[in-house]
Amino acid sequence: MRLEFRVLGPLGATCDGREVDLGRPQQRAVLAALLLAPGQLVPTDRLVEGLWGEDDTCWPKDPVGQIGTHAHRLRRALGAPELLVAAAGGYRLAVPREAVDLFRYEGATAEAVALRHEDPARARELLVAALATWEGDRALDGVPGAFAERTRERLSAGRFALVKTLFDLEVALGRHADVVESLAVLAAAHPQDEEVHRLHLLALHRCGRTAEALAVYEALRERLDRELGLEPAPVVVELAERIRRGETPMSLRRLPRPGQLPPDIPDLVGRAGLAGQAQQVLRTAGGSPVVALSGPAGCGTSALAVHVAHGVQDAFPDGQLYAGGGDPGTILAAFLRALGERPAGCAPVGELTAHYRAALAGRRVLVVLDGAADPTPLLPAVPGCAAVVTGADPEVLPAEAVRLAVGPLEPHDAHELLARIVGVERISREPAAAVELAGLCGHLPVLLRTAATRLAARPWWSVADLVRWLAERG
Repeated sequence: MRLEFRVLGPLGATCDGREVDLGRPQQRAVLAALLLAPGQLVPTDRLVEGLWGEDDTCWPKDPVGQIGTHAHRLRRALGAPELLVAAAGGYRLAVPREAVDLFRYEGATAEAVALRHEDPARARELLVAALATWEGDRALDGVPGAFAERTRERLSAGRFALVKTLFDLEVALGRHADVVESLAVLAAAHPQDEEVHRLHLLALHRCGRTAEALAVYEALRERLDRELGLEPAPVVVELAERIRRGETPMSLRRLPRPGQLPPDIPDLVGRAGLAGQAQQVLRTAGGSPVVALSGPAGCGTSALAVHVAHGVQDAFPDGQLYAGGGDPGTILAAFLRALGERPAGCAPVGELTAHYRAALAGRRVLVVLDGAADPTPLLPAVPGCAAVVTGADPEVLPAEAVRLAVGPLEPHDAHELLARIVGVERISREPAAAVELAGLCGHLPVLLRTAATRLAARPWWSVADLVRWLAERG
């Protein structure tokens, strides 16, 4: 039996080529949430909130029971009860990612993004084929619930960004005459999108319609000034000036490559296994993987997150974004500026998030969110990008996030950290005191590093002196 699922349009499924009746809208909404995390456990409370929202006054009398009923009916509809498993307070749909059109689409678009500058012709082919998998413009069309609506918004923003990437490739490959009218239609539908207008100007100019291109630019400039009080973005102004001077404008736009990671810690010890797991997840092709690191204060989740991010920079050639906590709106505005975008002043967080994800679509960027209790609006959530998160509330993490627990160091690793900072000879002279010092620090890297730095700055102190000093201060 071969099951295949469609989410890029109306939700649908086929079994050995035969269409499956997926039942009522709410039943389809449950299936949609499970399909977006195939093989992963989706907690029941997340299914409830995704279907009826976060306000429990809007929930039915027995929401958990209703989810169970929907799951039971889905098992019968799919004709394979063993695929939909109830376990540990949630449900898991045991189908491979390749069975869902979304993940095939994301794999193709990620490959296209990687080839965009090296092999634009092949990148164009991949994008044309990938975008052709959509049935209409709305993912999960007709599926109710907050989860489906959020997914629609995210995928719509990503699709629009990839459409712009495709037009960029078309113009760069000399197909400006084929797309100039389509760009005119797109520009009319998105009168404030400056990237669409940049491409329209470039296509008009290359078709020999230079006067028309400059007229379109002047209309854009006047509209932005009238509606937003802004001048066009520098890249659009520069293009118009080049056209006026009769110069040959650039083809593919080279986007900014942010590099915001803090410096790596050279003496990180005892975390090789966790770092390897995290990096393997982040290097997974397709999708938008999320690694969540959690542990007690002082265990070094922040240092590990930065170390992991440095180790996978080669997999994210379009840059790395970093935020160490703060207001989501402020962070999103800063991220957008780093990506070469111009965020609208005082825009709501939801609008900024959509703009941010649209800016990331078509790029391979790693995002590190250190200390974000609710990272939801800051997650890239577009294929080819990934995130490392620390300090997040487990309840708000996406179902597909990989959670890694970070604990105190093993005794031998704690000893090694002390030796690296203080000196092997000095620590080796007082093994018992070193063990006691590590114990006083709870084997936590942050406390060990602070104590070792204090000892290294006082060469006349013995390890036992530091132990006594710490003990006196409780």
